[in-house]
Amino acid sequence: MTSNSKKSAFMALFICWAFYLYVYVIRMEPSVLANNLMGEFNITASTFGAIVSMTYLPYVLMQIPCGVIIDKVGSRTMVIVSGVLLTLGAFMFGLADSVTQLKVSRLIIGLASAAGFLCCGKVITDLFPVSKHSMLFGIAMFMGCFGGIVGAAPTACMVTAIGWRYTTYGLAVVGIIIAAIAMLYMRRDTEDDTAEPTDKRSVVEGIKLLVKNPQAWILGLYGALSYLPLGALAELWIVPFAERRFSISTEQAAIAPIFILVGFGLGGLIGAWVAEKINSYKKTIVWFTASTIFLFWVALNNDSIGFYTCLTLLFLGGIGAGTDTVAFAMIHKCVPAGFGGTSSGFLNSVLMSSALIFQPLLGRLLDFSRNGATNSDGTPLYTVDMFRSSFLFFIAALVVSVVAALFVKENPVARSK
Repeated sequence: MTSNSKKSAFMALFICWAFYLYVYVIRMEPSVLANNLMGEFNITASTFGAIVSMTYLPYVLMQIPCGVIIDKVGSRTMVIVSGVLLTLGAFMFGLADSVTQLKVSRLIIGLASAAGFLCCGKVITDLFPVSKHSMLFGIAMFMGCFGGIVGAAPTACMVTAIGWRYTTYGLAVVGIIIAAIAMLYMRRDTEDDTAEPTDKRSVVEGIKLLVKNPQAWILGLYGALSYLPLGALAELWIVPFAERRFSISTEQAAIAPIFILVGFGLGGLIGAWVAEKINSYKKTIVWFTASTIFLFWVALNNDSIGFYTCLTLLFLGGIGAGTDTVAFAMIHKCVPAGFGGTSSGFLNSVLMSSALIFQPLLGRLLDFSRNGATNSDGTPLYTVDMFRSSFLFFIAALVVSVVAALFVKENPVARSK
């Protein structure tokens, strides 16, 4: 690439990283609003989990369509349109005065955020050499995790200071700002200047190649289940669990998802580096994910440890889980060049389906364990033991992810027909 092409490529990548960071802020916000929303709207854990999971329904369903669209129109257009939609959805969430309105606003947010990671993937696979893909995907995930950090403790402090509605309005404005920056500084033709030759077959053919490739599904299963430390814990249930287990405030408990997120983000970078050093993606994801099971089990179930020891274990477990970003570099090898958005969309749709399933599932398991028990003020009663019972499904899912990783091939082969 020429000097100008490199500058354009990096500018596009930085804007896409910033957009993905913002997407995560909006997605993470409900993790610190559990008590606010459950109290103000008088809802149970099941209903709250269902509201938050509404984000993932369009997110999952739109991954492959968004991948196809991005391959056709480029990341610039998707960032602009998605930024505007995110602003709309966030404002609707802040204005909501019923459960139905909360659900509709989260559906819009899920639809708008569907392109976040895929825009990064499109720019990475089209404009940068294959040797850089694992590390750049890792940085993209780290940016998302950093957005999750902003969406946790800092957002909790804002909620305490100005209320959850005004906090949401403030976050909504950022979407318009990012859309404007993309419109001004992302070149329309950036992704025409590709770093590798592209395959001329239709995008539909690319999807067929993925669907027919067993390795794509194995990578999807591994990625979906190893993502649960973020999708099931950091993004929703770890804050209310930490509040009850350690008898601390929401602001203090909101530190917990930060440690998981930082670990997850670093895990993507460390995993990519280790995989290159030992020349084995498979060994890396197996070892790292297996360590996650042990670390999270101790963090969630050992009563002899204090809050900060628990945070340390969650951080280390997050590092182990973060290696699921390596799967994005691997699945790109399952299709010919030029299908970067499509392959990332396919994997992300399978991966994010785990959050769609497990967020409301854990809420239902909590309500099942509660068996109608209430506090003295009539609100639902949720104890530490109830949370731990529901978390058993989370641990079991991680075990299955390790088993799936054992069947991953070191170098998935793209099928030509």
